[in-house]
Amino acid sequence: MSAVLQCLSITKVLIDRIQTMEEANREETITVIESLLAEREEWLRDIHPPFTKEEVAAGKEMLELHKELSSLLENLHRYVLRDLNAIQIKKASAAKYNQPYSHMRNDGVFYDKKQ
Repeated sequence: MSAVLQCLSITKVLIDRIQTMEEANREETITVIESLLAEREEWLRDIHPPFTKEEVAAGKEMLELHKELSSLLENLHRYVLRDLNAIQIKKASAAKYNQPYSHMRNDGVFYDKKQ
């Protein structure tokens, strides 16, 4: 199997994995996606001309699928960042709840004896 066709099949598997990803096994799916991207990168390095008609057609299809894959990966990236930000906000609000007077400024006008 040529490098172009192998890369095309990996691209299709990547798109399928991202589209069918479930919340419960997100971490496992992300590790599989990372390994598939690394494998795809290796195959992309092995693509060299001259190409057959079949490889040219597969290359055109791969370019179209690459656009879709890029947008899916960008959405996945935003999704993970949103979850990380939510976790940071939860940590900050929990810290404020546990120590409510820790972030108060003393400007010299009024001293709270509770500190």
